Amino acid sequence: MFKLAAVVLIFSLVEANRFRSEYPGPYCASRRYDKCCHDRQDGCAQPISTTLCYCDEFCERGDHGDCCPDYEEVCLGIVPPEPLQEACSHKGHSFTPFDPPVVDNCNTCKCQNDGTVSCTDDVCLVDDALLRQLHHLERSIGWQATNYSEWWGHKYDEGKTFRLGTFYPKFKVKSMSRLTNGQEHLPTHFDATTYWPGFIGEVKDQGWCGSSWALSTASVASDRFAILSKGREIVQLAPQQIISCVRRSQGCSGGHLDTAWNYVRKVGTVNDECYPYISAQNACKIRPSDTLITANCDLPTKVDRTNMYKMGPAFSLNNETDIMIEIKKHGPVQAILRVHRDFFSYKSGIYRHSAASSAGDERAGYHSVRLIGWGEERNGYETTKYWVAVNSWGRWWGENGRFRIVRGQNECEIESYVLASLPYVHQQVKPMRQVGELQEMIVGTGYVPHPSRRYPPYGRRSG
Repeated sequence: MFKLAAVVLIFSLVEANRFRSEYPGPYCASRRYDKCCHDRQDGCAQPISTTLCYCDEFCERGDHGDCCPDYEEVCLGIVPPEPLQEACSHKGHSFTPFDPPVVDNCNTCKCQNDGTVSCTDDVCLVDDALLRQLHHLERSIGWQATNYSEWWGHKYDEGKTFRLGTFYPKFKVKSMSRLTNGQEHLPTHFDATTYWPGFIGEVKDQGWCGSSWALSTASVASDRFAILSKGREIVQLAPQQIISCVRRSQGCSGGHLDTAWNYVRKVGTVNDECYPYISAQNACKIRPSDTLITANCDLPTKVDRTNMYKMGPAFSLNNETDIMIEIKKHGPVQAILRVHRDFFSYKSGIYRHSAASSAGDERAGYHSVRLIGWGEERNGYETTKYWVAVNSWGRWWGENGRFRIVRGQNECEIESYVLASLPYVHQQVKPMRQVGELQEMIVGTGYVPHPSRRYPPYGRRSG
């Protein structure tokens, strides 16, 4: 019986402390004239939360009392008991069991009644321990790491799902026909952006959407349209259309590269202005039978194109030399990259996977990027070959949105599945006519100014 009473007393004190900590007041102590009222007086009340509490003698009604939190102390002279629990401390934060949990990067920590702290134990995308290891290994791994605020507070699994987004190809797809290029003299350094100035698309930011499979496909196709048309068709194709319209993939949860290329080959895409990227999946707004006219897109000014932008069949490349020759001949190619946790912290240098990621978080994911060139870097007696790649995380990451990675060693499987395709460029350039000493381009395009009822303006379709 004594034990039961003790338990009830402890519970009552804990609840009283919880009430005081949540609504500290003062209440009765703040009354100017009669802090405590005799008998029952409705006017002897103070506002608390969304109701009232009382400072009169009638407020003590056993289990159903409605006294203010400081009634016993002010009116009865009873000093409140000391809290039964100890305050908790975690990384410079002091808090009690009644306080909200403390946020620690991607985890939350709660104070227990016995003064201990319990935290969730999710692996974060980046943390202090990983950064310390990477800084310690800088000289041996050959690249520098940094702490990006964009990653802080996110779980590693979030990064893999929403910042990557390429599914590893099935064996049947990996064994697709491979293109072997002939021998050709290749320079030690090559960068598509300087070789074809103005033709290579800018760095994209996929946001928190696992859409690298679509962005890399659209970007490689766009670059090749500009290059192989000799600048007549400089266009940024719409990754959003690929995300929303390719059926055998999962939008912002990832997709297969072969399905993306098959869609661009069979259906084609519009440009990015006509189908803007929103970093999320939405309903497909393009029919397989659509043209640029029926999709209500602006038509190009330098060629008489009304059809969608389409690519030929995708092919894979055999080895390092074949990849280099293909880039130099026809432009950037697409590559799959096995991404480890340390890659998210890459800042500059020639990347290679480090030993900083512990075995517990080596649940790597796959990502697709553009390879736009290559080079070599000499350090003492050693020469390191590298690829120049464009990521899709924005210019704030890496070397202005790019990264370099070891070449010729299949680092992170970068050379195991490299794809390219040739665009169906429009060969007919619009005729020019002489107007005095100036040349004027004829702008007749066959554009239908009043779309039919079957094809209302883009974005307002039914169904």
